[in-house]
Amino acid sequence: MNKIKKYLIVIIATGLLGEIYFYPFTGEFRFSAGVIAFSLVLLIVEDLNEILLAFFTGIFILLLRILINSLFSVGDFTTLLYNNLPGAIYYISYGIWSYFFYLRDNKESLYMTIASLFCIDVISNIIEIVLRGNLSKQIFLFIIFMGLIRSILAYIIFYIIKSKEQKAIEDEYLKRYVQLNTLVSNIQAEMFYLKKSMKDIENVMSRSYALYEKNKENKEISAEALDIARQVHEIKKDYYRVIDGFDSFLKDFETNDIIEFKDIAFIIESNTKRYIKEKKKNIELNFLMRDNLSISHYYSIFTILNNLITNSIDAIEKVGRIEIEEKVQDDFLILWVRDNGKGIEEDLIPYIFTPGFTTKFDEKTGSASTGIGLSHVENIVDELKGEIQVKSGKNGTEFKICIPIHSLRR
Repeated sequence: MNKIKKYLIVIIATGLLGEIYFYPFTGEFRFSAGVIAFSLVLLIVEDLNEILLAFFTGIFILLLRILINSLFSVGDFTTLLYNNLPGAIYYISYGIWSYFFYLRDNKESLYMTIASLFCIDVISNIIEIVLRGNLSKQIFLFIIFMGLIRSILAYIIFYIIKSKEQKAIEDEYLKRYVQLNTLVSNIQAEMFYLKKSMKDIENVMSRSYALYEKNKENKEISAEALDIARQVHEIKKDYYRVIDGFDSFLKDFETNDIIEFKDIAFIIESNTKRYIKEKKKNIELNFLMRDNLSISHYYSIFTILNNLITNSIDAIEKVGRIEIEEKVQDDFLILWVRDNGKGIEEDLIPYIFTPGFTTKFDEKTGSASTGIGLSHVENIVDELKGEIQVKSGKNGTEFKICIPIHSLRR
């Protein structure tokens, strides 16, 4: 039913557009906009059969023109049929020749498409004018000229339509790519804390078992210590399953792709601008790329920059500026994140990477932030064998991160 509906829409639209025309010569021979519309349909709508579409389009155009002519001119049905049949045959011929010229198969080639459209148009027009019995040198040259003009115009319109479709597809792909990168970056950030928790769990289990060994003579304490060790061991096994699942998921991403820093910057900028808008702030975001390094361990960079930029946004009251700079120096990737926010008090700087430490509170609830963002960053930088430094004052804050390039390409 949907395909029948599509056929009807194309046939009716082509027929109506065919009534936008002009007569270059005396007689019934005319040039119309319907031809361009019909050629575009053949190029774009691939699931409609060319010959079938052309046949029914020709029949519809014949009936439509007979109806219109009968309303505004004097003449019997035979005369009207004779005058309009060649025009209908033109469209039927156009569809048949489109099939034999493999118009759809060659449409990615500029020259092949224009050449095919030109030949199809000229041949169909000659067939029409021969049926009308008034072919001349002047008409033939005009057919050649108009065939070339219509073919070029049809391809230009086709190219514009396809370009817009491709742009829409690329925008949707980019949107999904940004969302996926953000998701994986967040998962990887949480993985650092899961792994840290694993070490804590192992430590608790070891201490519980050591307590059991030391107090074997005290049955009550030894039994309790052994029971705690067993329960912690069960938690440890569950943690292993979760971590192994996430590890295998992340490896699929980290080992298959290499990304340039400019692409990282583009993705982060897209996400950050939405976050700034949600916060109802006027913040200018600038990326300065000195070397545009290509890396494979890029989710770590996403996590580092996302956390630092988010902190900068929170540090700016309403209006401000954030600058992210990238540079390669002595086999190190160096990143700076600078803002002109309210800054960090000097006596608090030694504590900002401590898990749980925070100076941020929810204005509505009064609840403190989790205080794990900067500790996330420090853990990631440590895992990559890098260093992080911070300078802050009344004019804002600057974080400097140095990471060995080999750590980002393993």
